[in-house]
Amino acid sequence: MKTKPIAKIVSRLSRAVLIAGAVFLWPASVLYARPTAAIIYPNDAKITEHLSVDVISEKDRSRASFFLPIHAVQDTLTVDTGPGAGMIISSVTVLEQTLPYADEAQALKNKLKALHQKKSEYETRIKAATATIDFWQTRAKTQPKTPESVDSVEKLGQAIGRGITAAYDEIFQHNQSLEDLAEQINDVQKELDDLTGAARKRWQVTVYFSGAPKTKPGGPIDLVCTYHIQNCGWRSAYTINALPENAETRLGWYAEITRNTGIDWEGVALTIATARVVTRPEPPFLRDWIIAPHEPVDYPMAQRKAVMSEEVMMMAAPQEDADKTGGAPPEPEQAAGFTFDTYDLGNHAIKSGETRRVTIRDLTLKSDFKYLVRPQADPQAFLFAQIDVKDADFIKLPEGDATFLVDSAFIANRLFSMQDKEQKVFFGSDPQVDVKLTILDKKSNETGFLMGKKHFQWGWKVSVNNLKAQKIDILMEDAAPQIRDDRIKLKELFDATAPEKEDNTLKWTFSVPAHEEKTVEYGFSITYPDDMTLSFGGR
Repeated sequence: MKTKPIAKIVSRLSRAVLIAGAVFLWPASVLYARPTAAIIYPNDAKITEHLSVDVISEKDRSRASFFLPIHAVQDTLTVDTGPGAGMIISSVTVLEQTLPYADEAQALKNKLKALHQKKSEYETRIKAATATIDFWQTRAKTQPKTPESVDSVEKLGQAIGRGITAAYDEIFQHNQSLEDLAEQINDVQKELDDLTGAARKRWQVTVYFSGAPKTKPGGPIDLVCTYHIQNCGWRSAYTINALPENAETRLGWYAEITRNTGIDWEGVALTIATARVVTRPEPPFLRDWIIAPHEPVDYPMAQRKAVMSEEVMMMAAPQEDADKTGGAPPEPEQAAGFTFDTYDLGNHAIKSGETRRVTIRDLTLKSDFKYLVRPQADPQAFLFAQIDVKDADFIKLPEGDATFLVDSAFIANRLFSMQDKEQKVFFGSDPQVDVKLTILDKKSNETGFLMGKKHFQWGWKVSVNNLKAQKIDILMEDAAPQIRDDRIKLKELFDATAPEKEDNTLKWTFSVPAHEEKTVEYGFSITYPDDMTLSFGGR
């Protein structure tokens, strides 16, 4: 008869037994399952384990048991029999048990105990030295009004001084020793937490079967179980090296895997996923769709103002985003669990508490390097790579910490991600490209030859000085003036280097030879009615 895999979980009876505190003694055939495969998500991991467990027969049913780490999430556990088992899973129970310390963990525990004992000794000595200081200070205050002699007073004073000084020296030395002990205690505690996954318990899983086994009575049965586990995850890390002379950017994408599960992984097939599939046990309810006449509600004035304020607040953020994108609608949100990427990293061994960096991809990206200058905002030139990836080669890169280099020299650490095939990647400002902004014109003429009109004019000169030993390409940008009234007339004043206009931004592109300077002059003039008061937008 073909067995039916039953993939499920923790019975309510087992939880009741757990709450009641029942204790079960299991035979030596109970196994601690070892992972064979893991899909690691940013904040947890899905573990697959294959194990062979001895079957114990009990009257009309049989059972087999194994252990899982305490960080395993009970409600995600699935258990299945291997092919040809001849038995069907009838139920699964999970009980919490105290996790015995291994020899190494017990040694760390003993070391921690000895350090705490040493700490208590120093604290006791500090209390004794403090009591000594109190004694001498009390002795000094309780001297007779008429001393026996000057000599006896001097001797007593010297004794009090020596006693208090020695006690303070002793307290100082013990406090220093306590500081050293505190560091040692923290280090040993961290080492112990990493070794045991910061937990001292485990789950004992017992699988009950019905049916007759195809193996001999008491023989092993093959099981496959999966579960999600906490204290495990990964994050992206990048090394991005700009090589302008080669017109390329070399990008290394790494997975930094961290885990504190209390169990070492040996030869585990690792897969990383950029997101986790979100599942729910039951579908959501449908909400009634009611179409009916709307009856206005007459709010009191104070309440009406509060409602209006709330509506304004709800609209504020979307409107700000719309302003930034020129009124474009926001991109649709990605549905959790439906769109994500996975990457096979092969087999790896990772110890509990270890952070492992594994290479996901090494990419060489063709890049067009330029310097972006915005003289009205900043007198610096910023190196950037314009990266255009072919559709067949493009992969989305999730956000992660990145180390930025130029010609293999460190520039900065900051966050990085790539969500589009076309992207600008900035590598900071370059002190060998000097940018200077000079104001040529900034004047008004309210009584010019145009009667009844006002006139205002701006003019600037931008100088870009290339101190480098090679030619550089420049992209210069400035905000284009936006006229919000038809009565205002704008005139553009450009020299031979005219800009392109894109999304209310003026863009000049030009090259500057090595050790030379390039200048660009431009400006604007406006005329407007004499009775109009203008805001010049900060210019």
